[in-house]
Amino acid sequence: MIKSISPFASISVSFAIFLSSIIFSGTSLANVSCVEGGQCTQTIALVPGWNAIYVQVEPNEGATEVVFSDLVDETGPQINSVWTWLAHRSKIDFIQDPDSENLLSAAGWLRYFPPQAQQSFLTNLFAVSSNRAYLVNLAGSENATLTISGKPVVPKANWEPESFNLTGFHIDPTNPPTFSDFMASSPAHKGQPIYRLINNSWHLVDALTTPIEPDVAYWIFSQAGSDFTGPLDVDLPQLNRLEYSTTLESLTPRLKNNLESAQAVSVKIIGDALGMFYPNEDLSADQRWLALPSSLNSTIPAGGELRFPLGVRRADFTPENFNQTLEVIGTAGSRWLIPVSASAPKLNSLWIGTVTIDQVSQVQNYRHDCDIEAYDVVTSEVINGEPVLTTTEFPAQTFALCTDEEGIPITKDAGNVLTPVADEFSFRVIMHRDGTQVRLLKDVIQMRKKNLDGTVGDYVLLTDDSLIADYTGIVLRDGEAVGKRVSTMAYDFGLDDSGTEITSMDMDGGGSLDTHVTFQLNLAATAPTNPFGHIYHAQHGKKIIDGQVVSRAYALNRKMEFTFESIENGLGAGYDVKGGTYREVVDGLHKSPIIAAGTFTLRHAAQIDKLNQ
Repeated sequence: MIKSISPFASISVSFAIFLSSIIFSGTSLANVSCVEGGQCTQTIALVPGWNAIYVQVEPNEGATEVVFSDLVDETGPQINSVWTWLAHRSKIDFIQDPDSENLLSAAGWLRYFPPQAQQSFLTNLFAVSSNRAYLVNLAGSENATLTISGKPVVPKANWEPESFNLTGFHIDPTNPPTFSDFMASSPAHKGQPIYRLINNSWHLVDALTTPIEPDVAYWIFSQAGSDFTGPLDVDLPQLNRLEYSTTLESLTPRLKNNLESAQAVSVKIIGDALGMFYPNEDLSADQRWLALPSSLNSTIPAGGELRFPLGVRRADFTPENFNQTLEVIGTAGSRWLIPVSASAPKLNSLWIGTVTIDQVSQVQNYRHDCDIEAYDVVTSEVINGEPVLTTTEFPAQTFALCTDEEGIPITKDAGNVLTPVADEFSFRVIMHRDGTQVRLLKDVIQMRKKNLDGTVGDYVLLTDDSLIADYTGIVLRDGEAVGKRVSTMAYDFGLDDSGTEITSMDMDGGGSLDTHVTFQLNLAATAPTNPFGHIYHAQHGKKIIDGQVVSRAYALNRKMEFTFESIENGLGAGYDVKGGTYREVVDGLHKSPIIAAGTFTLRHAAQIDKLNQ
């Protein structure tokens, strides 16, 4: 018996598809729930006979025999077969009650039979995919439950024109709309026939009164080609997800209201939203991004759209990777489940930043009326492979410089030793973290390895200029590939005992880029970059004492202290952007130590763990 013939279809034997061997005995009930970590589970109740289901999640293991493993193990309820229709292979001009002998010969169908079935050799449906309708034939007289775990996938519809399409919709189960309301904004589907399963056969539904059942498949006629998915569209910058990977800080989904009236929407993260942010509407506020609340509501005007930037702050992630599900619900009945993922690997790599000095000590205000008892300082060095201890005796002093426990001078008025500078000044700093070791660099060159086959390999960071010839450049200059150099003139490390230039300085003591780091820089009096070493000052340069040429310069000792503090503003704060307070103590420029202080900011520049390799 012909159930319906579309007046918009051209009936032809070559295009008419008979839904053979299918006797439908009921509908399926389904539900999709998501938990912490971005995993979702679709639970579908199957009844004996034929069931039309619409799969919303991408199975973790998509092989058909795995998805239906509990229903083909010969214990409990079992399935006879699973079918899916390929719209691009054939058109469905009319819906017909089935004949059990003809489905295998009908064009456009893929099928799966359990391994123990006689027809198993005819199986050509090897995987179950999300956003696809399936016909599942359940044997026996007992109900069964199909559970599919995986990731939700945002649907992208491509309706076959002038044909029935077997499909389903992403519906809010707490507010299922009627077909008439749901499809009111789609000219290709408005007023077109729709069929659902009732007691073993397809029945024409009353679009005005029939609510759409979540995750149930229907035969729906499409008058024309269409990409309609519902009264609320979600357009993502990526195909069907929000994937921030290791570098992206923000992505902007676009919510479009297809109705001729305003539509309210709610947006929320299912699970822990820690690390997710949205823009502050108050553009004058210092805090540009606000933490995403448990639910965020807005209203989209008729035919309008809402651009909804979502940012991630990786410093807030626990653990390092973020995997959750974003739920978007419209009052017209649409429900979108969007997978959200981001990674926050530890950045053992290159950091470049700026120190800004805004305070300095006034040496004329130091106290010099303290008595210091005699003391010894023991140092150790390795000579000819053996440790050698050297003891230096310091005599007692009177009217000496007064310092606190940290060695910081005390002022005459017992006030703050630091006073604001007339004008702030800044200088560049370069650091590299390799595991737990942090090094201060004065210059670094980024290049790439040369492979034996002539191609280029991984990126490298060089602090040793003698290695440049072994690598290839990454930017073109006058037609030649050269490396990219970053350097600073704010400090120098001098030469080692062999006269070789020191290119990096390990941190002094413990610490990390999350707490504090200290670098002790000792620049010898004879170092080429010692500021006392220039020849254009009468009291600088060199002099002759007892026939020996000696330097007039003084050795310079700089203690650079970086204390990391919480940064509130910006998505990269605390992760690829770090900052805090800076203090430096300089000995040698004056007979008393000079102290400078200010703030610093470091930004992650390259994820290359090792130097010079």
